[in-house]
Amino acid sequence: MKYLFLLTLAFFCFGNNASIKRHDIPSENYIVKNVPGYLVDMPHEGHGVLINSRWVLTVAHTIFYDYVGEELSINSKNYQIESVHIHPGYREPDKGLLQGDLKPLMSFFKSRHDIALIKLKTHVINAEPIEIYTGHSEQKKTITVFGRGATGDGIKGEDLSTKPLRVLNKFQNIVDSAEGNWITYTFDEPKNALPLEGMHASGDSGGPSVILDGKNSYLVGLSSWQLAFGDISNFKGGLYGTTAYQVRISSYQNWIFSVVGS
Repeated sequence: MKYLFLLTLAFFCFGNNASIKRHDIPSENYIVKNVPGYLVDMPHEGHGVLINSRWVLTVAHTIFYDYVGEELSINSKNYQIESVHIHPGYREPDKGLLQGDLKPLMSFFKSRHDIALIKLKTHVINAEPIEIYTGHSEQKKTITVFGRGATGDGIKGEDLSTKPLRVLNKFQNIVDSAEGNWITYTFDEPKNALPLEGMHASGDSGGPSVILDGKNSYLVGLSSWQLAFGDISNFKGGLYGTTAYQVRISSYQNWIFSVVGS
C-alpha cells in the first residue's frame, strides 16, 4: 500500500471539507453548492477528473492498490473500473525519505511523474467530461481548485481532524510558474491575496485546477504536494507563504493521448 504521506498532500492537495482558506474570510464562502460533473471521488481519498466518457485522470499516489473492479461514483452514479494505467515514471518514496531533513523528499517529489489514468468498463452517461488544457501559457492565469480534504487557515495551517468531513470546497489562486511537469502557486497573506485565495490540503490529491476561457472550462492541473523545508517532524501544511505543486496537464498530453487515444 502506498504511503499516505501528508506532504503529498496528496492529500494535500490536499481535498475534502477541503482546502486551506484565508483566516479573514467566512469558511462557508468556499463551499461548493453545485458539484462539477467531471469531479470524481477516489475509493478512499483524493480525486480524479473525467476527461472523456470512459477515462478518469488522477495523480498516481491516490492509487493505493489494484483498483480493477472497484467502483467510482460519478455524479451520483457508480461506474466499475476496467483498468489502471500509472505513468512509468512514477515511484514511491523509500522509508528513509520519510524522516529527517525534507530536502531529499522534496527533490524526490519533483523528479517523479505523479499521474495515472483509469479506464471505466462503461461510458459515463450522466456527466460531461472536462477538456484538458493543451497550451503552454498557464503562468499568471487564475485557477479554481476543488477538493474534499482537510481544512484550516493560513495562520494555523491544516487541521487533519477535519479530513473525514469531506465537504467539497473550492478556492482560487494564481499560477506562479509553469515549468516542466509542474505548475506552482503560493498561498499569499490577505493583503496580497485573491478574495477566495487558498491552498490544497491533505485529502485533496488529484483535485482539479481549472481555468475559464469564455464559457469553456479547461483542466490545467491536479493537486499533488506542498513544498516544505526543515525537519519532517516539524512540518505544518497550509501556512501562508507555502508553495503548492500541481501536476501540469499540458506536459503530459502526449502520454495521455497515447493511452486514451486521440
